[in-house]
Amino acid sequence: MFTLFVCAVAHGQAPEPWALPDPMVLMESSNALCADQVKSTLVVGALREQGRSKAEVLALLPQSPKGMELRVVSAMRENVEDAFDFPEISVDSQFSYRSEACFRETLGGLRAPRLAALRSQVDKCQALHGAGKSQALFKCIEAVVRSAEPQR
Repeated sequence: MFTLFVCAVAHGQAPEPWALPDPMVLMESSNALCADQVKSTLVVGALREQGRSKAEVLALLPQSPKGMELRVVSAMRENVEDAFDFPEISVDSQFSYRSEACFRETLGGLRAPRLAALRSQVDKCQALHGAGKSQALFKCIEAVVRSAEPQR
């Protein structure tokens, strides 16, 4: 696109107006980028339930990631730490947190605070709506993440 713009300007042609991306394309891209981050909460929870240690699970993560993989692996590492540091926060709550945190990051460009910073609010969501999978729990945690100050 930029190359076409430069060529048009260089040849004295009026450039075509830029179009904004389709919002549905942005959502689909965000879903693709977030899928591994979010799914890893379920895998980590299952491994923890099987009796695996934090060190064992951390050792399963890819070593020396590059580019886009770097953030995905970083989020997976955070998921491992959260699962073992806060076992009282259910896998469903951690899944909800990671889902909203990733969407906030990919669609809004704002880094969500770590789960540790939002722990008391997530605990309140679990107390109000139960720790199991539910729309009410998801919406509560979504609101917590959306209202949090971005991480710096």
